[in-house]
Amino acid sequence: MAITTTDIVQEYGAYYIDAGQNKKRILTMLSQGREIVNYATPVKTDDTIFRLANATFRTLVQPFQKTFTQKGGVDIVPKEIRQYRFKIDDEFMPDELYATWLGFLTAKKVDRKEWPFVKWLVEDYYKKQIDQDMELNEYYKGVFAAPAAGVAGDDGTGMNGVQLLLQQGVDAGKINSINIGALDAATIFDQIEAFTDEIAEVYQGIKMNVFLSRKWYKKYMQDKRAQGFYQRTSDKDIDGGIDFTPLDVLPLASMVGTDDIFCTPKENFIHLSPETLTKNKFKLEEAKRSVAVMADWSEGLGFGIDEIVWTNIQPTPAG
Repeated sequence: MAITTTDIVQEYGAYYIDAGQNKKRILTMLSQGREIVNYATPVKTDDTIFRLANATFRTLVQPFQKTFTQKGGVDIVPKEIRQYRFKIDDEFMPDELYATWLGFLTAKKVDRKEWPFVKWLVEDYYKKQIDQDMELNEYYKGVFAAPAAGVAGDDGTGMNGVQLLLQQGVDAGKINSINIGALDAATIFDQIEAFTDEIAEVYQGIKMNVFLSRKWYKKYMQDKRAQGFYQRTSDKDIDGGIDFTPLDVLPLASMVGTDDIFCTPKENFIHLSPETLTKNKFKLEEAKRSVAVMADWSEGLGFGIDEIVWTNIQPTPAG
């Protein structure tokens, strides 16, 4: 990591003067925290491939007769959810801060890896950036690509995210694809209701979230307000509840820039993470005035039963 202080030096000088500056004066823009995993069911496992089985029961009831007439059966098929391994590797020379306004983040009596600058980086950069990278690049939009030896992997290549799982499930004829046409700000309210009408009736009485991007969530709320039959004193009186159902429309930052919708029971949406590795455990090493920061962890997202997932994603055209 390069520590770029050119503008600081140009503006404040190539020296350090204690003028009461502290970390509170280093302002950063808002970062995106993890959202989508909060709506999934957590499963702790060290298995790289988490193996499940889907059981389908056949009907049993038949009219009575004295003769024994067998009826019924159970079909059991395998289902797997993959866990992917992630890491961060970074290295920098904190001495570059000495003769700058940022000198208060250095120290002389402790090792460089214990400097205030390193602690600030861990709390304000590494932890927050990991969360943002996972939410915006990996959880929903990720497409796994094996890294080239000795080369840092590209953004969004650490795992197969939910969007790809939805597309693969639709193409395989397992995940339910509902065609409500291209989303339109003028009709999004009716489109969402039409979408939920196609959910299997046995699941329409179960509390579930209908996920979509923040843009389309806002358009849905605006269109709902425009219907005119909601009595309200402010916009807070309009919520994301879908009338006559326990379903709620919910926005996800990870779906930004997409026109996708998906819905499934929380119990069916699974977030895998190991019991032995955590994303917030950082290893610090110091060598030849450089400080290296490393971390590694594993995660995965998937559906337990594809047949109880609904989306507006359409099958990939043949050819």
